[in-house]
Amino acid sequence: MEFLDERLVGAWYGSAVGVMESSGVVFLGDGRGWSRFDSVSGELAVGRFRWHCPQAGVLTLQYTWQVGGEWGGDGDGFAVVRHSRPFDEVIETGYRVAPHRPPMGEAARTALLLDRDVEFEDVFYRSAASVGCADDPSAGIVPYPEPPLSGGPSRG
Repeated sequence: MEFLDERLVGAWYGSAVGVMESSGVVFLGDGRGWSRFDSVSGELAVGRFRWHCPQAGVLTLQYTWQVGGEWGGDGDGFAVVRHSRPFDEVIETGYRVAPHRPPMGEAARTALLLDRDVEFEDVFYRSAASVGCADDPSAGIVPYPEPPLSGGPSRG
């Protein structure tokens, strides 16, 4: 039975992919979400997906849209869009939510540990910030439709 693991809902940020890049993933409570990769060189890429858990400890991301270009001066949106198009990719990975120590020797924090990379990362740390569709950097390029009323995975 497919379900949405409520422990995943929210924003998760990766440790630095390299010295100059970062990535993140956001899971919305209605089964939508996005991943983000950005670089100090100005590159910004956002991939939107539908997510669910087909069984305990397994996460499926069904990518549906991709936007790439350069981020704006405020760092939250696109200044230049190079492409905006449908995107069809499925990532299925094992996962667990557990305390994990970041690479710079900080105290352990709540982390999403993946068996397979998403945006070049397999460890993401929970953000305290609440998020919604408007926080997606691509929302100004491709507005979000209203969420489906029902028929999706159950909440678990």
